[in-house]
Order: sequence, then structure tokens, then C-alpha cells
Amino acid sequence: MKPIPRRSLHAALAGSPLALAATLAAPAPAHAQQPGILQQVLSRGSVRIAVLASLPPFAQMTPSGQPEGYDIDIAHMLAASLKVKPELIVTDIPTRVTGLQTRKFDLTIADFTRNVDRSTTIAFTDPYLFTGGKAMVLIDSPAKVLTDLNDPKYRIAIDRGGTAEVMVPAVVPKAQLVRFNTEADEFAALMNGQADAMAEDTLYNQRQIRDHPGKLRETEGWFGSNEICIGLPAGDFDWWRVINLWVHQFNASGDNARLFRKWFGFDLPKIQAQF
Repeated sequence: MKPIPRRSLHAALAGSPLALAATLAAPAPAHAQQPGILQQVLSRGSVRIAVLASLPPFAQMTPSGQPEGYDIDIAHMLAASLKVKPELIVTDIPTRVTGLQTRKFDLTIADFTRNVDRSTTIAFTDPYLFTGGKAMVLIDSPAKVLTDLNDPKYRIAIDRGGTAEVMVPAVVPKAQLVRFNTEADEFAALMNGQADAMAEDTLYNQRQIRDHPGKLRETEGWFGSNEICIGLPAGDFDWWRVINLWVHQFNASGDNARLFRKWFGFDLPKIQAQF
């Protein structure tokens, strides 16, 4: 019997029930099984947004237990633009990143500074705010300028997982660093003498100085500059594209300027760093 050529055998099997069953049983591509974040958000009817709860005026809790503040209003405006409900998830400083990595959050709007290190694992929009880091001390502290804190006797409170972990040692390497998960804990440590200074962005510092007259001040000098952005999970271009466009329109429309003045009481600083 003359053997059937291999090519003819493959052609014969291609239309057979066995081949059809094998094709149906083959796993579908991963992208066909898992819709993108934008599709998930629209289908769910809500967007999961990580926020902080102890960083006024960016965010704080009301007596009724609801978050409010500049970042909170931004979250509500963004959700309204997507025509979905905002599902606000109160988190801490380190979880702003890990929650995006594990897709627990769709977005993080939480005084979130973009940098290269974070951008290796998560994505960021363009900035909606530009600020800088300064040291805040008690009014009677002997430290007048930032470099005065460059001494082992000084304890500087910083947030664990925040940009201060890199910026502060670069400027005052001899100072002791005391790490906390929330700004509220940092501030309490400063006020009760567990820390001699705290490193935070100057917008936060100025709010605390205003709310505690005669008790606090900033030292002269900057730790560094911060571009405040919305954080997103990495690897989903469509989701980034839509949210980044929203940030652009938020800035260009004047909505950001109006919202900033509402919460901070003065004009929005220039958003783009000047080089």
C-alpha cells in the first residue's frame, strides 16, 4: 500500500471532528479572557480609587467618617467624567504602589509623586500639581536652615515608601530617619517630641502651620521637587490614555485652579517644572 504523504495527512485531519475538537479545546489568548481596565470600570459602573485620609488639605476624614479634600474632589470629578461611581479606598503611603501592582486599585489619587523608581512597576499621568519638600519643625527648634538637621542628634519623621526616603538622606545624610505609614503619625511624633522635624511637601506644611498658629515653622531650603500625578497599573495603554487626557483637560479648563483655590486658599502654582 502506498503511504499517504505527510502533507496530505495533515490536510485530511484538518477538517476532521478530532481536529475541530482539539481547536475548540485550545485555550483562548489571555487578552481575549481579560478585558482592559477601562472596560472593567465601565462594566462595573465604578472606579476603585485609592486615597489617603490624614493629609489635609489633600485628604482628611470628616466627623461622619467620609473622606474630603482636594484629591477627594478630583476623584469625584474624574469618576463623573467616566459616568461611573467613585469607589474610594482609604490606604496608606506604601500601599499606594502595591495596590496598583496587584490591581486592587484602578487609580491612586493621593498626593502621589512620580519618579523613575516607581515608574518601573506602575504608571503615572502627567502632573496636576507641582510642589517641593521642606522640613517642618517646632517654632523653638534651633534648626533654622535645612542643613542644620544634618546631625545624628536630629530625628526626622518621614513616610515609609514615600519620596522622602530618597530625598532626605541625599541632603542630610547624618540625620536619623524615623519612618511612619501615615502623615498623621509623622505629625503626632513631631508634636509630642518623638521627632525633631518632619519632611513633607510644603503645601501640607503650610496648612499645619496655619492650623497651629505659633507652634510650627519650616526651615529654609528644599529637599527636592515633586510632580504630583495620578497613579495607574502599568501595561494598560488605553486606561492611561483616557486618564491622562482627563488630567490635561482638568488642567487646561481651569477646573484644577478653581479646586486648588477652594482647598488651599491661594493660586495654583505652575504645574510644569521650570528648567
